[in-house]
This record gives sequence, C-alpha cells and structure tokens, in this order.
Amino acid sequence: MRKIVAVIVVALLSFVLVGCGGGGDTAATTTGAAAPSAPAAAKPPVESSDRSPIESGTPEPFPAIESTTLPSAIKSKLDAKRPLMIYFYDSTLPESKIVRAEIDAVLQENRGLIDLVTFDLGATKKGVATDGARLGAALAGDLRVPRPPYIVIVDGNGFITWRFMGYVDRGIISREVLRATE
Repeated sequence: MRKIVAVIVVALLSFVLVGCGGGGDTAATTTGAAAPSAPAAAKPPVESSDRSPIESGTPEPFPAIESTTLPSAIKSKLDAKRPLMIYFYDSTLPESKIVRAEIDAVLQENRGLIDLVTFDLGATKKGVATDGARLGAALAGDLRVPRPPYIVIVDGNGFITWRFMGYVDRGIISREVLRATE
C-alpha cells in the first residue's frame, strides 16, 4: 500500500513540475544539441504601477444610495458635478490626525479644485455615537470602508477614482486629486 501511495505522489509531483514549466525541452537535453531557437515573440510592455497593494485606482461609479441615507453635503456635490474627497476618520486615533494634516496641505496647494467632506466615526456623546457618526458609519458601510482613516476621491462625473486606507503622504494625495480633477 505504501508503494502505491509513493508512486501516486511521485506521479502527481512530476505532473505539477511539467505543468509549471519545470520539465524543459526533452529533445535538447537528450541529444545534447541545442535546438534552433525561434525568434522571440514580442512581449507586451509591462505596465508599471506606483500604487500600493491596498490602494484602489480603478474608477467605479459612486454607489446608488437612497437619498435618505446620503448626507446632503455629498449629495449636493455629486449633483453639482464637483470633485469630492471623502475622509473617514476616528478622532481618537493619532494616525487620523496625521493623515488630516496631509490632506489639509494638499487642499491648501489645490484650492478650489476639490471639496472635502469628513466623517468622524469615533465621535461619541456620553458614550453614545453621535448622529454624524451614525450617518458616517452608514455611508462607510455603503462604500465598503473597512476602518478609518480612509480616503475616497470622487471625480466630477460621479466615479470613485481612488481609495486608500491608513497613512498616505501628501504627494500621493496630491497626485490623485489632480487625476480626479483633470
């Protein structure tokens, strides 16, 4: 029985090795002569990306959210076709304050290009979440925001052009603001 299992394992491993390209050319290895090489096919250019693994830059339409749950500040900007940056944060997290400083620096450099709407998801009053925090949490759920700090940029056509979670420096934020406002 052990021999049968060993044969099956060896056979499976050899299939995996050949399937992954590890087998090589048997004609060239057995005869010792190099096979004439065919002209190399043109490889498609590799598109380099300066995005991090957790960053999303594929435009997607802003979700159709009922007007009763969509904050009026966001609804008015979307209706006016204004580019918009939505910032979800928690005022108790130091990382949120650092990201806000980076956002403020970008907004200072790009005055009038994009509007900012913020939601403090950690805002409480006597231990109970405020109405703004509940509204922000509902919107964060609709936008699939896992945790703060989180930035969502929406262009003038109502497409989400960029999302980012965690710390991000002003250079990247500025680049994405310019992309969304072109």
